[in-house]
Amino acid sequence: MDMVATSWRLTPQSLPLLPPKVRSFRVSTSSSSSSSSLSLSPVIQKTLSLIQNSGVIACLRANSAELAYEAATATLDGGISVLEIVMSTPGVFQVLRQLVKDYPTLALGVGTALNAEDARNAMNAGAKFFMSPATVKDIMEDVVKDEILCIPGVMTPTEILSAYDAGAKIVKVYPVSALGGVQYISALKKPFPHIPMVASQGIMIGS
Repeated sequence: MDMVATSWRLTPQSLPLLPPKVRSFRVSTSSSSSSSSLSLSPVIQKTLSLIQNSGVIACLRANSAELAYEAATATLDGGISVLEIVMSTPGVFQVLRQLVKDYPTLALGVGTALNAEDARNAMNAGAKFFMSPATVKDIMEDVVKDEILCIPGVMTPTEILSAYDAGAKIVKVYPVSALGGVQYISALKKPFPHIPMVASQGIMIGS
């Protein structure tokens, strides 16, 4: 599956800017996607498909659980189907559990998972995916075979290939704006057309 999705940061203060329907960013899929998807579990395949169809992962950071829940519901009701709540948000797992109950068909996950415990807690709270700013060995070894999509952070071609070889089905290119933005992603897709990528950092509404 050749995929380029985009992650943009959402804060409660940005909610008035949200249109009723958020425009999807471009996602490209190669002809090899059908063969690569055969090895995926139905749960992970569904999450990948939601990311592919959406083309954007909204990243939510809030100062309280109440604000996080309000911002998340406004975002999801506004048309976003893939939402990441950052680990630093107070009560992140409680918020996630409630959102999973309220929006069972959407892809809800956790961001900035730094260790296997974070990943396990996310999975126990009902997360369909989690993101890390780096490729964390303990996470890859502990949960890569579970029914949750692990999206490790990468920066260089070596890191991309290493994460993919370790079992990652999709990688997060971070910090993409500091690395050259669209041009950097385009350059990476030439040697790695078979590795799905999420462009992360510095992406805002309207980017």
